[in-house]
Amino acid sequence: MGIASQFCLYMLSKWIATPYSAQGYQGFERLFGKTTIKIVALASLPLLLLKISFISVSYADIMQQFVFPSMDREWHIVFPFILSCYLALFGMENMVRFVTVVFIGTIWIFFLYIPFFLVQSNSIHDLYPLIPIGPEPFAWKSLLLVFSSLSGPEFLIAISYWLNPQRKMLKYLTIANAISVGEYLFISIASLLFYGSKYLPTIKYPNVEMGRYLQSPIFERVDIILISAYMFSCLYSIALFVLMIYGASRILGKTKTSTTRIGLIVSGCAAMAVTLPISKWFWEPGLEQAFWLDLQMWAGSATYLLSPLLIWIAIKRKARTTS
Repeated sequence: MGIASQFCLYMLSKWIATPYSAQGYQGFERLFGKTTIKIVALASLPLLLLKISFISVSYADIMQQFVFPSMDREWHIVFPFILSCYLALFGMENMVRFVTVVFIGTIWIFFLYIPFFLVQSNSIHDLYPLIPIGPEPFAWKSLLLVFSSLSGPEFLIAISYWLNPQRKMLKYLTIANAISVGEYLFISIASLLFYGSKYLPTIKYPNVEMGRYLQSPIFERVDIILISAYMFSCLYSIALFVLMIYGASRILGKTKTSTTRIGLIVSGCAAMAVTLPISKWFWEPGLEQAFWLDLQMWAGSATYLLSPLLIWIAIKRKARTTS
């Protein structure tokens, strides 16, 4: 899945290297035409709303289970939404810069899982589930989950106007992909060593549960600090997707009108209006939660594969017609 992700990043780097990516909406218009752009913008709205809903409800579920069990889950959605809309008001350019804060605020979590590799009871036999002996039922679903977890860089297509096009973009994307693959593999091995292959499937949030076993002479509940730090990533993702929803709605409406705070707030309220009913009536443990997880896996994998592929094909066709 890491290799498949690298293939998508290769096509994505080709887009960023073109002059169209630095032209914003005009670049997309020259590449696809107005009608195609409106169709893509319309199709992107439900996908963005699904992303926001899944991130918001998943994080709210963790907050309710580990931090504030007596508080309704919907309140864990409303408060982050308010903070995300506040961040989105600073505009896309500042949001792109804010990713540095997100990286610094979360990268240190990775190193806290090192002690789980040093437990004396660890055995190499615990890692055998990582190497399948033969074909297993629904093994493709696990691969789909990993591929969708690596998704996200495809949204760089929409914000390429605010990025500095560089020839070494593929190099930077490759480093980011290697870090992501290494992080997932690192946490997977730590979880297998700590829980064992038989007990691990019974745990809903293994990496969060492991935080409860971390000890500190200063803080009693290290897991609460980890969950709070993870909010950086959630707030950034929601704010970024709200800005994209506002941008897609402007494409479907009058693109020549200037951006307004009212329009952005309305986009955020619309996203929250979709998320809250999902959390209230359609997100219960069992079949309903599994349905949203499957939907997110399929949508994330599809967008990660098809978005760079389609835009790469469009670039090739444009180059042939102009030459």
